[in-house]
Amino acid sequence: MRALTAKERTLLVFLLGAIFLLLNVVGLQAFLNRQRSLQTGIVQLRAQLDEHRAILADRAYWDERAAWLDANQPVDDVGTVEDDTKFTQFVETSAKNSGLEYTRRGGGPVPPRGSIAEVYDASTVKGPMEAVVKWLSALQKPRDFRVIKQLRIKSGEPPEVVCDVEVARWYRPAGESAP
Repeated sequence: MRALTAKERTLLVFLLGAIFLLLNVVGLQAFLNRQRSLQTGIVQLRAQLDEHRAILADRAYWDERAAWLDANQPVDDVGTVEDDTKFTQFVETSAKNSGLEYTRRGGGPVPPRGSIAEVYDASTVKGPMEAVVKWLSALQKPRDFRVIKQLRIKSGEPPEVVCDVEVARWYRPAGESAP
């Protein structure tokens, strides 16, 4: 192999310098991207820390509510249908006692999710608007853990309205305490 000429040595130095510079630019870019992602992670972790500190500061507030749930939330043995039947009969009876025409479309227990067992009644009621509103008002009792999950009111034969309603009652599954 022959010795490099002065021009070839100069070109080799420039080539090696260009490769060195290119590797440094690529390395710097990777370093800056990694630093940016770590800074973003730090900001997110600080936000989570602030959120968790706020939750801990409100602990007494939420402990009080958990104690209220323990004392007031009805318990249901999800293996039986006794409470489910009582609830659906209550919805039907209260509608008929309010002078409404009641038709059951569906309902029953919903598989427990977390600390809530639910039973619902989907029905259609017909009657005067005033009677429907009074019935709906009497039906939803937060202290009894009854809620109206879905409601659709349509005009029927005047002066009647047709109301499709889904009412639920929330229980704590037997053997569990409130969250």
